[in-house]
Amino acid sequence: MCKKLEDKLWTWNHCGEKISTLKGRLGFKDSDVLSFLKFRLSLEDGEIFDELKRRKVSEHAKKAIYCILYGYAGAKHVPETSTLTSFRNLSGGRIYFTVYNQRVINPLVRVFGENPQRLVEAAEILGGKRLKLADYSVKVKALPLVPLTFLLRQATDEFSASANVLYDSSVVHYLSTEQTVMLAELTVKRLKDAVSS
Repeated sequence: MCKKLEDKLWTWNHCGEKISTLKGRLGFKDSDVLSFLKFRLSLEDGEIFDELKRRKVSEHAKKAIYCILYGYAGAKHVPETSTLTSFRNLSGGRIYFTVYNQRVINPLVRVFGENPQRLVEAAEILGGKRLKLADYSVKVKALPLVPLTFLLRQATDEFSASANVLYDSSVVHYLSTEQTVMLAELTVKRLKDAVSS
């Protein structure tokens, strides 16, 4: 997308009205603040406070969050299916997988591959919980109705550490494929922030 168009699209002036409809909807509390992933977004002015770093988020991060929430606000409530799917199975996922790998999977391995217990600690800080799916696995509600499952396999003598992210199949009702990538990328950054703050 053209940067000038992107700069106009993902502003509070453009997105605020739609994002404000999330108040009391799609798992958010009936409050003037939307809270998720240790962010607090004020519905009065669109300012976003980072509870982990104890400061306002950057303009770049703000645009990404607005984009994600704008998509989420357009959804209708769909129950969680408990059927997990990989990114490759989402619309366009196979074509986009190389980029997805660079933005989501590689950073996950880089941050937690050598010390996978930190993934569990980070998830708990974000309100997530440990699962029993791989060597290490956690489930984090990236948005109130969008859980992400992170899997991490420890390095062995033969193989380096590897990771994956699985989605509840209901994710397609809440976000576009690109917004799903953005949310996964943001959640990996929050997991990293949780253990480094």
